[in-house]
Amino acid sequence: MYICITEVDAVTKILCTVEPQRTGPSMPAVKGWKFIWADKSTWPVSTDSIGTYLRAPKYYGTCDEDADTTIAGVLQVLTQAEYDALKVAEHEARKPYPSWIGYIDTMTWGAPVARPINSVSNGGNVYYKWDEATINWIAQVIPE
Repeated sequence: MYICITEVDAVTKILCTVEPQRTGPSMPAVKGWKFIWADKSTWPVSTDSIGTYLRAPKYYGTCDEDADTTIAGVLQVLTQAEYDALKVAEHEARKPYPSWIGYIDTMTWGAPVARPINSVSNGGNVYYKWDEATINWIAQVIPE
């Protein structure tokens, strides 16, 4: 089944939005839990003055059909349609530029034009920046 969970304190299992995770963050022990994606477009998550999250970071995935979903940290049981719609919305929220191409399976985006072969990311010595106006990479002058 599809579920949405959040962090709990590692020892007390108290929700991250109730009090700080003093013994460290942990995920609820949901039978068969498999993480698939998180709502990273809304990160970082703000905390109050003592370290309690002001809203829950959300982690989405699947679990066994007979898992106990009433335990602290399980925020929602989702239908596949709800899960898919949330995943598409999160993926779109992460889109860095209008022209980029999305890969929903990996929750990533890629430029429609490959970086030049001499770019630093390809082992070269030139830094490039994406330019949406020209839908291409432009070389960057790095001050020395």
